[in-house]
Amino acid sequence: MDKKGVGVVLLVVFVGVIAGGVGFMPTLMHNIDVQENEPVDATVVETELDVRTDDDGDEEYNPVVTYEYEVGDETYRSTNTYPGQFTRWTSSQSSAQSVIDNHPAGSEITVHYRPGDPSKAYLTNDGWPGGWFVGMGYVLVAIGAGVWLIRKGFRRWRQRNLIKNTPTESVQSLSIGPSELKGTAVTGDREALEAPFSEEDCVVASYEIKEYDTSGDNSSWKTIEEDTEFTPFSVDDGTGTVLVQPHPETVYDLNPDDWTETYVDSSDHGPTPVRQFVSQHSDLDFPSDSSGKDNDRKYRQNLIRDGESVYIFGTVHPREDDIGVGASNEERLTVRKVDEDGALGEPMYMISDDKAKNLTQRRRFALWRAPIGGLLLVVALAITLGTFGPTLGLEVPVWL
Repeated sequence: MDKKGVGVVLLVVFVGVIAGGVGFMPTLMHNIDVQENEPVDATVVETELDVRTDDDGDEEYNPVVTYEYEVGDETYRSTNTYPGQFTRWTSSQSSAQSVIDNHPAGSEITVHYRPGDPSKAYLTNDGWPGGWFVGMGYVLVAIGAGVWLIRKGFRRWRQRNLIKNTPTESVQSLSIGPSELKGTAVTGDREALEAPFSEEDCVVASYEIKEYDTSGDNSSWKTIEEDTEFTPFSVDDGTGTVLVQPHPETVYDLNPDDWTETYVDSSDHGPTPVRQFVSQHSDLDFPSDSSGKDNDRKYRQNLIRDGESVYIFGTVHPREDDIGVGASNEERLTVRKVDEDGALGEPMYMISDDKAKNLTQRRRFALWRAPIGGLLLVVALAITLGTFGPTLGLEVPVWL
């Protein structure tokens, strides 16, 4: 389960509901009213200045002008001031009062109504609702999320095909170029990596620190630090060993069942490895002691240990200290990240301690992201056209 992908989709949908109600729908309805309307004479019945207090204690104002007009044999009464049938509050009392002053009770005025629904009329048009930029801000969010989902979907789909369709090579028969290897991670005479939150030796360590936060409306575990550390190691497949040089851009897909967790109460600093880790990282500090779960931490890590089975898909290169003809692969080859200016192509660089079948299984439905990402791009286009279309001569469907 791609929790990050699902989380992005849910967040974008949630933000979209808010942005649609606050920004896009008022703008869309404004455009529809302005796009298709007919003028009609009306009489102002009464006026009133509505006042309310917002969450910050500031006053907002809304001019209420009640007017009557006839369409056919039907008389209509409306208090709608602006196109879009939405009440627009303003912090400016003078601007709200000016609307009332310009339309005194008993005066004859001209209003505009929608031919398909004469009950929907407006008094004056002073431009888009102030929240139109919220809808356009969401357009940027939807485009970013859509592109990210599509790219990630096709990337994971490609990874699945590479893992599934690439035969495993032995170290003894390795050749320069992309290759798949399986074997045992060994440090040999190289220094092993010390696990972040335990005293174990490893070659790759993914970790995250979660802290319980009770501030705001919702209490939850929040990730305050996460990263992946690594050190060069060799892969021994029984036919020989080859040097593997991890890289920050490597895909580290570690067995999800191998996460271990150290729970530390806010009143404690945890075991020695945890204390040492926090002390060595200047951007971290121990939380203040709090009651209940507040500020408690979970120190989680997932390791590829020295001597553990590993899966490698990367590009084989000559070693910088290649001693030439007659040397073994162990002496002349290495697996490392392709240089940007290098001639070798690199379809993928992945390091894992999981089985290949599990890696492909986790990518079985990788392309679910593509149609959802495409839908988000369509939504972004629809919002853009609904907002700016009328200014470009395009008509918004009135049935909306």
